[in-house]
Amino acid sequence: MKRTITLLLTVLTLNSFSQSITVKLDTTQTLQDSDAGSVAYADIDLDGDNDLLITGTGPTGVTSTLYENDGSGNFTAVSQPAIVNVYNGAAEFADVDSDGDMDLMMTGNTSSPSATANLYINDGIGNFTISSGTPFEASNSGDIDFGDIDGDNDLDLIMTGKDASGNVFSKLYTNNGTGSFTLVTGTIFTGVYMSSTEFIDVDNDGDLDLLMCGADSSDVSTAKLYENNGSGIFNLVTGTPFENAQFGDIAFGDTDNDGDQDILIVGQNDSSQYIAKFYINTGTSFSLHPNTPFPGTFLHSSSFADFNNDGKLDLLHIGNALNGLIGHIYENQGFNNFVLADSTLSGSYNGSNIVADLNGDNKMDIVTTGTSFTSPFRAPKIYFNQSTSVSVNELNDDVDFIIFPNPSSGLINVKINSASPTDIEIYDMMGRAILSDTFFGNVWNTQLNEGPGIYLMRLRTDKKVYTSKITLN
Repeated sequence: MKRTITLLLTVLTLNSFSQSITVKLDTTQTLQDSDAGSVAYADIDLDGDNDLLITGTGPTGVTSTLYENDGSGNFTAVSQPAIVNVYNGAAEFADVDSDGDMDLMMTGNTSSPSATANLYINDGIGNFTISSGTPFEASNSGDIDFGDIDGDNDLDLIMTGKDASGNVFSKLYTNNGTGSFTLVTGTIFTGVYMSSTEFIDVDNDGDLDLLMCGADSSDVSTAKLYENNGSGIFNLVTGTPFENAQFGDIAFGDTDNDGDQDILIVGQNDSSQYIAKFYINTGTSFSLHPNTPFPGTFLHSSSFADFNNDGKLDLLHIGNALNGLIGHIYENQGFNNFVLADSTLSGSYNGSNIVADLNGDNKMDIVTTGTSFTSPFRAPKIYFNQSTSVSVNELNDDVDFIIFPNPSSGLINVKINSASPTDIEIYDMMGRAILSDTFFGNVWNTQLNEGPGIYLMRLRTDKKVYTSKITLN
């Protein structure tokens, strides 16, 4: 594994140089109000672009809206009568029934308010129906995450928050492969709300561990790491350096390109201080990285992503800081040396963010939700990436992958950070499958002997299904 990563880094270094990172606010379209809301993205209709889900509240009330992308980053609200309007919850797309399209899990309060937790099944073209008889705890003020915890090639679910009676909980549900979930009893997880929850393979043993932070039932901040034995049985890891936090977020990624996952925790600590603590993974333990430029934040989120396509993960950092709201992007100049590259984003609170290519230019764009002090005050804001680009990087909080070169004369390379096997398919624009393969590890490549044009690549991991456009010269 280390050897293949070293080979990949050699390729990336040839094209890597420090570049400015610039994003531009889109002022042509307004999305629904999103105070105390969530944002999630996926290609819901399998047309090769990323669509959006926005939840939240504002002067017009509580709303959940699905927006279809025209491929150029223009979004149109589509009617989805089954989807419940919620706020103060979480939302995530995942292929829970292994049929190749993205389903949707949502938690949160209705306008009543009443706690909910609903799974919506995609019919393959972006129409969602509610799944009946699910065992999920109705919840608000929490988080969710999907991952294959037991190695059976389907997506299981962790859920945190407060239930309908106000009790704080953390519950794990296993998937039988068809989208039917079962509550796992006897888990050791501390119940948390105002929380962030992430499945991460922290020890590179091929299974997903679990990092959770939030407020426990006594309103005390906590941060705990649970190690997976490979069969979905978790044990608490003691002696970690992670600072306790609530009202925050967990961001992770291989920021120093050494083959393991580094972690940023933001939020409010035990002393009610705002923190942004960056921990470097040595492969066997974590150490706090000193002298980082990131202000402490809470009531929002952070994400690692490669905004200038130089092969290094930069940082999007948004939230309520000591001196007010911030919206910052920090460029990673290598060896975890981060410098402020763009501070023009509107800061916000009571929100979240996503990073994805929205307009098909192979650069990572941004959507932020929450309440800001710039108009429109509660509407999500879309920022299109204006940075100079040398390759295609598509990275996010769940699984990161890099496709290079793109455009290409036929040689296609993929680097992916996934603990499970990866299914890969490539289609032409008429829908004809021209390649299908499954690979293990971090690096895959092929030579496509096809004519010039646009093709769609679809990757399926234990986390999600991703699609990306590739261009052959």
